[in-house]
Amino acid sequence: MRKHIKRAVSCLLVLAMVCGMTGCTTYNNFKAAFFPGDKVAQEKTIKIGIYEATSGKLSDQGKQEVMGIELANELYGTVLDKKVELIYGDNQSSMYVGETVIQELISQNPSVILGSCGETVTLIASDYIKAASIPAITISSTNPLITANNEFYFSATFEETRQGDALADYAYTGREKDVVATVKMQNDDTATATIKRFTNRMKKLSGDSKCIVGSYELPADSGDYTQVIEAIRESGAKAVFLALQPAAAQAFLQQAVDLRLTHVTWLGERSWNNEDLMDFIKSQPKLDVAYPSDFSQKVSTSRTEEFVQAYKKKYGEDMEPSEATAIAFDAYLLALQAIEDAQNMVMELTEDQVRARYETEATQKAAIAEWKQARETGIPTGRQIKMMLEQIENFNGASGIISYNGKNEATKSITINYISGGKEQTAYVVG
Repeated sequence: MRKHIKRAVSCLLVLAMVCGMTGCTTYNNFKAAFFPGDKVAQEKTIKIGIYEATSGKLSDQGKQEVMGIELANELYGTVLDKKVELIYGDNQSSMYVGETVIQELISQNPSVILGSCGETVTLIASDYIKAASIPAITISSTNPLITANNEFYFSATFEETRQGDALADYAYTGREKDVVATVKMQNDDTATATIKRFTNRMKKLSGDSKCIVGSYELPADSGDYTQVIEAIRESGAKAVFLALQPAAAQAFLQQAVDLRLTHVTWLGERSWNNEDLMDFIKSQPKLDVAYPSDFSQKVSTSRTEEFVQAYKKKYGEDMEPSEATAIAFDAYLLALQAIEDAQNMVMELTEDQVRARYETEATQKAAIAEWKQARETGIPTGRQIKMMLEQIENFNGASGIISYNGKNEATKSITINYISGGKEQTAYVVG
């Protein structure tokens, strides 16, 4: 027996060294199998999984999101009088690795999973999350298919095409621009959908179906945009929605400046929250630019102030938090709110009240079993947490006010950042 324990300890030490003592499923499973006494400690913790790309091509974004989660965890490290334990899974920006990593995370029984950046790695995790009935919150992936096809996958930000509505509201109501044009890259389906919402909203607001005076496409195989820029000049557009990614947007705006087309307001995408592009725009005093954002210190809630102060205290007074970090901070707090609400609901309901909520005997038995489990462990089940996430309304987040209204898509205000004369101007809030 002593040899058995000694061998187990030796193996455990080797696994700990290999895994770096963080986020290794093999290590955690081995530890639980050979040291069952640790189950007492496990019952005193609530696990939140972090499914993120902390290596690979998406690692910069992934690390920013992890920073927000960890910062929130430092400020709010307990829920239901239990310690919140973060468990990590690096999908390495790969759908193939992600498929394995999400299964490893699920095997550790987290109450909620947060992440990931990158639409492909997020979508690859979707079926496993749904099958496990564990609610997940994506932070920056805004593909509508993520939430549309999985009731357990929530978003912490607004769906991508909704920025088209917000930009139209800003252009017409905020800036009184009633003649507009649009520009996108060829074969960009997401941009096409966003532009459709922008143009439909502009027509509705203005009451004029002819307010769209130009819809232009840029060739993917050429960086010369002279022809489109001259067409915009001739169209008489007062505002132009550039549904372009940051690199293409910078190239287009540079050529617009060179060709002296600077009398219009350029409307950009959320992806324009990009340091290089912002530095360029601020270096061009003749540009008039607006773009949507989830986060702006110029439009803040009390939670924004708390977040920014904590961020600067941890990373330095001269450091500025990114939008991704702010949204990740909110995603963690949304998870805690739903966990607390779910357990409160469990403790308030009687068995008869639980039974009355369901029609069939099978669903009644399943719900009662979960109700009993949550009361015995002090930790709500994934289904119970998911139910309460859907009910969150007017959540005061660092990135704005968030509601779900019985769905899994976030309804939240959109901030339109405005830069003119090389300086940030007063932001505009839509919704």
